[in-house]
Amino acid sequence: MLSPFNYGNIVFIISYFPRKSNCFAKILQFNPLRSLSFTKIKLTFFENSGKIPLFEERRTVLKERKKKSKWVKRRHARVFAFLRVIMRPFCRLRYGFTAERCDLPSGPYLIVSNHQATMDQFFLSLSFRFPIYFIASDDLFNLKVSPLIEYLVAPIPKSKSFADISAMMNVFRVIKEGGVVGVCPEGNRTISGGQWEMGDAIAKLAKGLKVPLVIHNVCGGYGTDPRWGHNVRKGRMRGFVRRVVSPEELAALSVEEVFSLIKAELTVDDTQSGVAFRSRKRAEYIERALYLCPVCGGISTIVSRKDRFRCRNCNTSSVYTPYLHLSPPVRQYDRIYEWFEWEREEIVNRVLSGESVSDKGILFRESVKFQKKKKLAGDCVAIDAHNLTVSHKHGQSVYPLDAITAVTMVGKKKFNFYYEGKILQVKGNKRFCAIKYVHVFDGLRQRRSTEGVTE
Repeated sequence: MLSPFNYGNIVFIISYFPRKSNCFAKILQFNPLRSLSFTKIKLTFFENSGKIPLFEERRTVLKERKKKSKWVKRRHARVFAFLRVIMRPFCRLRYGFTAERCDLPSGPYLIVSNHQATMDQFFLSLSFRFPIYFIASDDLFNLKVSPLIEYLVAPIPKSKSFADISAMMNVFRVIKEGGVVGVCPEGNRTISGGQWEMGDAIAKLAKGLKVPLVIHNVCGGYGTDPRWGHNVRKGRMRGFVRRVVSPEELAALSVEEVFSLIKAELTVDDTQSGVAFRSRKRAEYIERALYLCPVCGGISTIVSRKDRFRCRNCNTSSVYTPYLHLSPPVRQYDRIYEWFEWEREEIVNRVLSGESVSDKGILFRESVKFQKKKKLAGDCVAIDAHNLTVSHKHGQSVYPLDAITAVTMVGKKKFNFYYEGKILQVKGNKRFCAIKYVHVFDGLRQRRSTEGVTE
């Protein structure tokens, strides 16, 4: 039985064969402007109506499926090869860096490394011959050159200090395409020279990917280019693969064991290297890391100049030596990370006792992924036991700490806080200490969660 009908300038001739309530038909589609094509469609047949009021196409040759573009592209390999040629002599001359080459074949791999210096991603890449897709802070994607960076090396964007599902999906996507993913599990560049706290999510990821885990170390980065510093020191740096863990080894270990392995293999202490890192201004801007005086307890009273720093309140002073020690020691602390661990605990005690931490002359902005930052009203920031407050000449904005998801340090003198789905950023002057706000927030949250468990 034939049932022709018109649709514009296309003539359809349908022959159908009733089978209960369904039938299959063949369509001969004729269009003067196109060649003949055949397809099958499924029709719903109503026996009593004698008509076919609607039909549902499966996949026809007239509509092509749009293929999802791949993350891993050939141009990335060419870009990385070119950058290695340019960056190897530059890193050698500028930072005294030497990379030990690793002859691993093409991926997929998960590469983890410690995070000491500004150029760590370049240092890591010089040890390998294939492109690496780095997990990067979303702050990188607010720059004017961000589109160019995305096109050339395609980093994987991730929000700091909390789980980002889309980032993890992209990691699996890169691995599935045969790419290599690079990540610094600390999530933040060290500011004290000690290892930044990390969560066990990296261990779960390493086991879940089922690919070899490559553990890479950068040594000398903190001595050469400390995060709190303003200039590069003359010293020695090197990068090398410390260990490769096979998928079979990872499968045999628990998450806790993999996490302990990663933490141990990524531990690097430049203060014990015996290498001298020389600069006439090696102590300048040390107040970006040291904000609490161990002698008098003054907050934000440390000032620095050249190779020396002192407290404005009690006039305690010390020299930061080329071997990364404090001479004389301040109280019992002769390394920055020892002082740093003390102050992160002490500042929480002070805030819980009723004190607050504040700074003037800040810039307040909203950060939106892949867009230019939006300036907001605010020139003073303060944090106490309950709220983070940004003040301006017309009033103030109060952000309850319970409603803030996370606070994280960005760069040398900025911190982001995540509030009601927004990324808000505070940027200070050149001597602004951002880490103290992170210490207060994280410390208060940890204390309260511990008290809740105890109760």
